[in-house]
Amino acid sequence: MNVKTIEGRSIQAALAEARRALGDEVVLLDSVPARDDRPARVTVMLDAAPADATPERRRSVGHAAPTRQPASAPTSAAGRASTERAAKRRTAQAAGGRGEQVSDGTGGLVDVMEDSPIDVQGLAERMRQLTASARRTRDPARGDLFPKTGAAANDTPPPSASADLEALLESQLRVLHDRLETMERRFGGAVIGAGHRWAAHPLYAQLLDRGMAASTLTKVFDQLAEHGYDPQTDQEKLQWALAQELLRRLQHTAPSKQTTGTQLLIGPSGAGKTSLLLKLALHPQFFARRQPAVIVIEPDPEQESLHHSPLELFRRHGLPAQSVQTEDEMREALRRVQSFDQLLIDTPPLPVRPADARRMMQRLRRFVGPILPLHVQLVFNATRALDEFPPEVLTRLPLAPDALALTHLDEVLGWGRVAEWLLQFDLPVQHLTNGPHVPHSVRAFSPTWFVQSLLNL
Repeated sequence: MNVKTIEGRSIQAALAEARRALGDEVVLLDSVPARDDRPARVTVMLDAAPADATPERRRSVGHAAPTRQPASAPTSAAGRASTERAAKRRTAQAAGGRGEQVSDGTGGLVDVMEDSPIDVQGLAERMRQLTASARRTRDPARGDLFPKTGAAANDTPPPSASADLEALLESQLRVLHDRLETMERRFGGAVIGAGHRWAAHPLYAQLLDRGMAASTLTKVFDQLAEHGYDPQTDQEKLQWALAQELLRRLQHTAPSKQTTGTQLLIGPSGAGKTSLLLKLALHPQFFARRQPAVIVIEPDPEQESLHHSPLELFRRHGLPAQSVQTEDEMREALRRVQSFDQLLIDTPPLPVRPADARRMMQRLRRFVGPILPLHVQLVFNATRALDEFPPEVLTRLPLAPDALALTHLDEVLGWGRVAEWLLQFDLPVQHLTNGPHVPHSVRAFSPTWFVQSLLNL
């Protein structure tokens, strides 16, 4: 297995260079778009070098060109080892990379490329050879891993040395296994080979640059192929077909036509739920047409010192607001707001740890138990909080959300990452904010508008 990182002015150009250098059987593992003065970068994998690979291709991935053997080689074992080491050094230098010296297993050092491809099978075989070598006696002229010392030495290496070597090899294999497992989890099974003709298409590269995963894009473009589209289809026609497919997959995010009842906003620290609540209460297209009141649920007394109450903020904008910390205070506050048309409830930050989040939601459920109907919105900062709550955590909360709300969407460069996150949740998106201005930087979410913005339609 050869792993190679290639740079280019764009992901599409780097991927094309990888396919030119390695052949059409490459597997795309990772892609990083160009930013500022840094070029785009792709990481690709090839299980084995193609049989018809040219010398230029082999050199580009760290395979050295063959070297000419000398006319007369030394016949002694030591001379042969010296000649082999010199040949290996010349081979590494011919590959054109920076090198470092490592043991060649015969007591000498050879130069190796820092960016040499990882040959997993070869590495495992080499480790088995080293382990076997540690258990047998060799000719001292060839260099022993564990040289004999004095008459007390026998044909078996010291047990402690052999155990140390085995432990070292086991630890290195464990590190390699963990790295490969991390890569597999990170890339989500994204495999792009010769069968995926869309990998070099501009629309595919565009969505990769904007943060969508290769595995998701492969499914989307394969679905287009089933409907008769191919990479040679007119780009404008293909773009609209792509928009329709993405819209179909995001249709569950369409908000309900009418949001009724008390609005309870929950979310982690920095999500912007207080700002969203303020904008909703003052915007004429949302709750400002009614007569809104605000209740602020304060955290437990032991957490109060870490919390800044937004009560005065609401009052400065002319909103009737009161804070509560106990269930008795909540019942009294609900009695006082009976004459208002709309009730909005702000809450403390939702802990990221699932156990703490469940405890907090159990407390909130006791506070809002008597309120019907109740609409719970889970608020996330689109720039940084999208990965903190996986779907399985949300479904187990004692007070499950009815809809999502996204804030700071104007600060997100790659909307593809937001699309990936929304695809994981079977929840509508009720509101979003796209700026700091109160109250006009809030709007109802529309999957059609989102897809059109994602594709620049």
